[in-house]
Amino acid sequence: MKKPLGVLVAGVLSVAPATAMAQVALDVRSSALFESYKFDAGLPFSKVSEFTVPVGITIGLGRFGNFTISSGYASVELISSDPVQLADQTVSGMLDTETRLTVNVVPGRLVALFTGVLPTGIKTVQFEELSILGAISSDVIGFSTSDIGTGGSVGGGFAGAFPMGNMAMGFGATYRHPLSYQPLVGQSDLLRPGPEVMVRGGLEGGIARRTYLRVAGIFARRMKDKVNGGLQNGVGNRFIGYLSLEQGIGRSTVTVYGFDVFRADPQVEPTAAGAALLPRGNLIAFGGQISLPIGRSVSFIPRGEFRRSNAAPDTVDTSLQRLGDSFRFGADVRIRASRSFAFVLYGGGFTGTAYQSATRVGVTGFRAAVHLEVTR
Repeated sequence: MKKPLGVLVAGVLSVAPATAMAQVALDVRSSALFESYKFDAGLPFSKVSEFTVPVGITIGLGRFGNFTISSGYASVELISSDPVQLADQTVSGMLDTETRLTVNVVPGRLVALFTGVLPTGIKTVQFEELSILGAISSDVIGFSTSDIGTGGSVGGGFAGAFPMGNMAMGFGATYRHPLSYQPLVGQSDLLRPGPEVMVRGGLEGGIARRTYLRVAGIFARRMKDKVNGGLQNGVGNRFIGYLSLEQGIGRSTVTVYGFDVFRADPQVEPTAAGAALLPRGNLIAFGGQISLPIGRSVSFIPRGEFRRSNAAPDTVDTSLQRLGDSFRFGADVRIRASRSFAFVLYGGGFTGTAYQSATRVGVTGFRAAVHLEVTR
């Protein structure tokens, strides 16, 4: 399961969260999330819904570090707009199980990371179910779970931080080596995604009395994929930038942010499921939220985010063309019931536009979730 950009940035900017977690014996997090989107005429499907239940557990190992394991369940339903062309589809099952061991090499300054993904998710599907996988991978919508299974992987890396006056400089690098798997039922072809190297750097800290700045950059290089042992084209280079600014106003906090994901290399990637076009592309987003305390244990957090996705039409014409725009809005209600238990209720709407073969397709939808946190 792919993680949101914020998780990547948080791992770069500071080692402090890992050090703090080492003091916690057990931290359990779980959510139940449902989202559904309707599409106007112009696509082979009219509605896509996803229900996910992610679960994460972090075990503190004292001064040594901590161990995190996460998995969950997902169910995706696609409703066809033309049953003759495409039948309704449903895919459900476990997600991949991700593990991470964080070791404090220099407490508060440098940690070593060891990661592994067990292929417990839905990695092999029927050919017609590829429509579901394509729908939930949309950058314009940004499904909470955009990848429901792989062949697993192993990896590792490091992350560190050091002070720079009132600021802190963070740095890190990771390597991930995916394993081979059979993507389609009834076909013996094996796909092994290319190994990936990611280099991260960031700066964060106070720039005024109640103003906090975070800046991060990520460079990712994925090597060529293999199908039945033969090298094929891959995704290539990606550049990711992130910026956020927090401002305290009375008891409230206003946060604005933006990020940009740029894929520099157009590729046509032959896979066991057929040729997949991965053109030069760019996803840009910006958003904000306001944290409003209500009493001592409740916070109300309205939020919104705008996205724009652009991509080249093919590998010859590399000029970027619009794939779609979207605006997501909603609010959290965070309740701290006790020192060891908290839960968050979220509800929000979605409106946007996708472009398919120069046809404008309207999209509307919603997302609702409840998130639980237990710390001991």
